[in-house]
Order: sequence, then C-alpha cells, then structure tokens
Amino acid sequence: MCHTCTVCVHERQPLHRMECWNGTSFQVTTLKALGVCFQLGHPIGIRCINPMSASNNDFVILDCNGVHEVRLDFCGCESAQPHITQLLRVCLFPSTTTDPKSAATFRVLEYFQMLSFESKASVWEFYNTVARLTDNMGIWVPKDCYESFLRMIREWRFIMQLKHCGQGHHPGGIKKIEAGTCTVLCPACPHPSKNLPVGWENTPLEFQFLYALFLAIDANFRLVLCNVSSDAIDLGLNRGYAFLVGNAQEKSTCSSHSAVSLADTKASHGLAATGAETIDCAWHNFKCPCSVGNLQNGERYINMDYLFFSSMCSSHSVHVLNISYDIACQWNKNLWSCMSAFPHKYHINHNEKIITFLVPKFHLPVHIAHCQTRFSFNFIKGVGQTDGEAPEHGWADINPLATSTILLRKYKATVPEAEERAHDLDKFEAALDADQLAGWRTDIEMWELDCSLPNSFKVKAGAMVTQAAMHLALSKTEAEEIEHGEHMSLDDDVSPLVLISLGIELEGQHIGQHAMDTQKAKILQHINILHRRIDTWSCDKVHKINLFLPSSLPSSLPCDVHLLRYEWDLREAQANDALSDLHTVINMTYHLYNQINAILVEYTTARDVLVILASKLGKNDDWQRILKPLDRTKDAVPLKHDEGKTVSQQNISWIWKMAGVSNNQEEGLQDSLHVEWCKVRARAHRWEEEVLLLHQEMCCVLAFFEWQAGWWDTQGTQRQFVSHEFMEGALAYAHHQATLHHRMSTHFRYNTRLIYHVMECWIDRTRK
Repeated sequence: MCHTCTVCVHERQPLHRMECWNGTSFQVTTLKALGVCFQLGHPIGIRCINPMSASNNDFVILDCNGVHEVRLDFCGCESAQPHITQLLRVCLFPSTTTDPKSAATFRVLEYFQMLSFESKASVWEFYNTVARLTDNMGIWVPKDCYESFLRMIREWRFIMQLKHCGQGHHPGGIKKIEAGTCTVLCPACPHPSKNLPVGWENTPLEFQFLYALFLAIDANFRLVLCNVSSDAIDLGLNRGYAFLVGNAQEKSTCSSHSAVSLADTKASHGLAATGAETIDCAWHNFKCPCSVGNLQNGERYINMDYLFFSSMCSSHSVHVLNISYDIACQWNKNLWSCMSAFPHKYHINHNEKIITFLVPKFHLPVHIAHCQTRFSFNFIKGVGQTDGEAPEHGWADINPLATSTILLRKYKATVPEAEERAHDLDKFEAALDADQLAGWRTDIEMWELDCSLPNSFKVKAGAMVTQAAMHLALSKTEAEEIEHGEHMSLDDDVSPLVLISLGIELEGQHIGQHAMDTQKAKILQHINILHRRIDTWSCDKVHKINLFLPSSLPSSLPCDVHLLRYEWDLREAQANDALSDLHTVINMTYHLYNQINAILVEYTTARDVLVILASKLGKNDDWQRILKPLDRTKDAVPLKHDEGKTVSQQNISWIWKMAGVSNNQEEGLQDSLHVEWCKVRARAHRWEEEVLLLHQEMCCVLAFFEWQAGWWDTQGTQRQFVSHEFMEGALAYAHHQATLHHRMSTHFRYNTRLIYHVMECWIDRTRK
C-alpha cells in the first residue's frame, strides 16, 4: 500500500520565513535574497536546461505565514506543460490564466475557506492578517496582492464546488452542467429514486405525510448588494449551478408585515439588491436547489413566486408539500394563477398534490385570529413538531457575512414528550362525556380532511355529584332508614341530615363572604326553623349551643356511623360543587381573584375534613386521586393557561380532567372544553407524528448515503480524459468519495442504533 503525506505535498516548494545573523542580532531576510530559486516542471534537485523566469524574478506567493517574493522558473523544455499546469502540480494556484505574476498555495486557500465558514472573516481581513505576518512594522511593505487573492479564492471555491459535486466527471464537461446540480442535498428530505422505499407512492393516505417535503420561505433585508458592478463587468462563475438563481402586489388583508410593506419604504438608493430571499428545507436548514435570489425594493410576491417554482423543478415527483411562509395566508391566494406567467418547465401539477400552507410558529401570533388557527403548525395534521422557522435559524449564522448531531438529540427528546402528551389526552378524554366526545372527534377529523369546514379550534361563544343532588340522594336514603326503623332523629323536621347540612352552610357563611343575598336568606330561614323546633321541646336556650359536626369530634369520642357517612357524602359533594364553581369562575371571570380564592378556601376546607373523616371511616386513598390538593398557581387557572411553555408542551390542570366535567352546562364552558380537547388532541398527534417523521428521516439519511456512495462508484468512468494520468486521478477521486459516503453511512448507523431500536419499539407499541 502506498502512503503519502498531504502536508509534505503542499510543501514541495517550502516558503520559509528566514532570519540571518548580522554579527549582533538576527535580521529578517528572504529566500529570494539568499539566491534560492524554485524550479518548476522537474523533480526536486533536477535543473532545467531551458528555464524561463517568471515575472522577471519578481513572483509573489501567498501562504498562511505571509506574502513571499520569490525567484521562480518555469520549465521551458520541449515537453514542458503549460505554466498554469506547472504551478498547479506543486500546489500553487495562479492568479491569472496567462502570464501569472502571483499565486496562492492550496494550503492558504483551504485554510481561508474553512476560516470564513467558521468565523465569517472577510477576504480583506484575512489578507491583511497575512500581510502583517510578513511585516508588522511597516518598514517593508509587501507587494499588494489583495485583488489577486480575492480573485483566486473566488475561482478556488468554484472549482472545489464542481469537484466535490462530481461535475468534474460529467461527460459533457462544465458546459453541460444543469441548474442546481451542485447543490448539497438534504439527506433526510424525500428524494424519489434516491432514499425512498420501493412503492412509497402507494402509501395509504394516513401515512403519506411521512414522505412530505417541508419547505420554509423567508427573506433577509440585511444581506444587501451594493450597485458597484454588473455581470457585463464582473461575470459570475456560478450560473445557477447551485443555490443562487441566474411586480404587481395586492394589499394584505391580514396584519401588516414588513416583508410586504418594505417593498415601498425600503431605502434602495445605490443598491442592486435590497436583500436576499431563500427557500429551505424546513427541518434541517438545507437550501433547496436554485432557491436563493436577490430582492429589489422589498419582498415582492413575484420574486418569491419565481424562487418557489424554480426550487420545485427538482422535486416534481413529491406528492405532499408543507410550505411555511410568514405571509403564507396572503401569498398562497393567487399563487397558482400567477404560475401561468412563468415558462412551462416551472409549472407544478398542484391538483395532484397535497399542498398545505402554514405560518411559522414564531410569526403566527401577530396574525389575525382566523390565521392563527387556519395556518398553525400546532393544529395541522401530518407536520409533527416542525416550527417552520428554518430560514431564521440560518440567518443567525449568515448575517455576520453582511458585514464581513442534531438528529440524535431530537430522538431523545421526542419519545418522552410523545408519551406524556398521549397520557394527557387519555386522562382528559376519560373525564368527558363519551357521546359528546364522539361528536367532537368526528368534527375534527372532518376538518383535518377539509379545512373549509367549520374550524373546531375556534372558540364559539363518571359525573361530579353536586350538593343539591347529594341532598336529594341522602334524603331518599333517610326515608328508607325511617321506613325500616333505623333512623335516629331529634325531631320529625330536624333530622341529622338537616343539622349537618346546616352546620356546613353556617361554616361556609364564615369561610366565604361572597355568598349572595338569596343564599344568606336561605341560611337564615334554616336557622329560624331550627330555633322554632328547638323551642318546642326545650325551654332552655339550646339554640345557643354550638353544633359539633362529626368530623370535629375527638377521635376518642364515639360517633354514630350514620352521621359520619352523612357528613362524608355532603363534604364530598361540597368539594365537587366547589370545583364546578371554580370551572365557571376561572373560565368566565377568572380575573375576579377574590372570588377564586374564596372558592379555593371552600374546597380546601372540605378536602381537609375529608382527610379526617377518611381516617375515621377507614377509607382507602382512592378518593385522593380524584380530589387532589389544589395549587393556586398551577391548578386554579384558565383552560388557556400556558405556564410559559410552548404550545406543543402545555398541560391543562387536573381540575379539567375530573370525571363529569362536561356535565357543567355553564355558558361558554362546553365550548372551551371542546376547543381545549382539540388542542390536547393536536398536541398528542403532533408529537406522535414527530416520532414517525424522525424514524422515517433516519431511514432516508441512511438510504441517501448509500445511494450517494453508489452514485460515486459509477462516476469514475463517466468521462473520457485525454491523459491517462487525468483518468487515473478521476477514478481515484470517485472511489475516495464513494468510500467516504460509505463511512458516513456506517458512522450514522452506529451512533443511532440504540435510539433507532427504541423508536421502532415505540412505534410497534402505539400501533397495537
């Protein structure tokens, strides 16, 4: 096996920074001053019999450690290669194709390209850094090669792009390169014939979302282009080979958006372009082929129409499209009618596709209420946890240029969230009326199939036992006890039930000062009746005696079990009534904090007494799973309370999951419950879809790497080269790329094998 060092290859013409001893100190000097001459076209140590001096021995080479003036001779032998070829073979990139006077090492070009990606350093900043490394005192200023370096790095990037995308192997050469073929494709997005399973076109409608293409559209008004040149003067090299492509407007009926308004207000004097617009993969921020363009005087619809149709040329066979745009509510209205203005190759057979327009989650709140439900990622079926903000994420990295394993993490976070949301939905549905729930489910499923139907997300204007119902039930029980001679009573009209009820009502009068006049009158009436009845069988002022409820008696004192049960049932009903009142107050008048607090006190008091009675009656803890302790900040909150969480991670309080909550017919509550159930269901379904989408995404990535490796394996013999050396090099590079993609596939599979197994188990479990 042959081994070679890439560093040594780059240093066949070493560019040392020399110092010489002048007798008292070291002094900077150059290889040229020392008489060193670089000979091209021959092996090291072999002298050319017909050397040709480059640029009168005034050749300049740019390297990572400085700007070097050198003596350089081309080979002038009869079999000599062109000067450009001689330079390239020693890893020097010439500044011009004819009579070059300067060059840059491959090393400095590679270094700057990586540095500019990571630090956003400009060519000007980098060149001045290299120049200062040469002389930071200003005593010896090297020859200015900034313009030359600017040209070299531009050409280098273009050539490397063609090479890495396999276009150097194209049978027709560079003239036959098609638009968008130099794009770095997103391996996780659906690419028919590349990474989708056989028969994906026939997938049932229920699972077609797994093969959907998610697109995100946006504009950036910081990436302006000054009007300093033109294509006639400074011809671009990349003629639509990758991302960049080579106006009448309606008034918005939604909220005002800068994207449109800036079309008329953006100061554009002296600018060839007022910004840039792009279409990305909404999941992974990859740019789509031929999807980046310049803006002139704002974000006009026609610009984005052209970019959208241009980017779709490579994705015609995808059946499902989810398109995110901050003004999608307006932009989509006339999109298909405007399509006729473009050449036929840009047309999309949209009637045979499932196309959904959405507004990114961060942008949605500024839209009107209709848009917030109709274009929401949270409510639309088949989008998982996509937020549609992909371009915004990318701009954060790109914006500095204006002035100068993620997948694994997703998997680890998604499964727990999906399970929690599914559990939340199950608990909420268990508390709702089954027949009512069936109707709601039918409505939402119909809307998901046809969004023109009434929107279930829009707010339209075992059951809890109430105190009244409990009074009736206990009265019937009391009647049965009297019939069987088991009832003990002070008087025919003053039964233990009446006494205990009265005690609870009197307690409530002291606890909650919010009682209405009718309630106070009712209590006073009971007191008067009791006073009269007591006076009939006792001459003493016994009405002044405190009424001790069974729960208030010490545990050491005996108490009739009937009395304990009476108070238990009434207290349980009181707690349920308090929750019902809490539902109403929170939903309709939750701003009345004093009233909420009073009800909370009533509920807490009832529950505290239930704890005491449970001990005396020997009850188990099952009741505490229903009547839980109330937390003022977490539980006594409206259905729409978000706790500062994102919409996809919100929970509703347990009080709304109580059995029979749907029996409360207070005005507006049922509508709120309906809407909230739709949202809880949507959250659970979006997270479930996210798991399925991520699983499919993993399959797509693996399949794409394998396809790409196979594609490179076939490229080595696609093009016939004149030279055997060129042919051998092209074949070696193709095999190198194929091996690289096989390794990427193996690496990806190895690092995700465990989570992949977890995902498959979760999917199998949920489908059962």
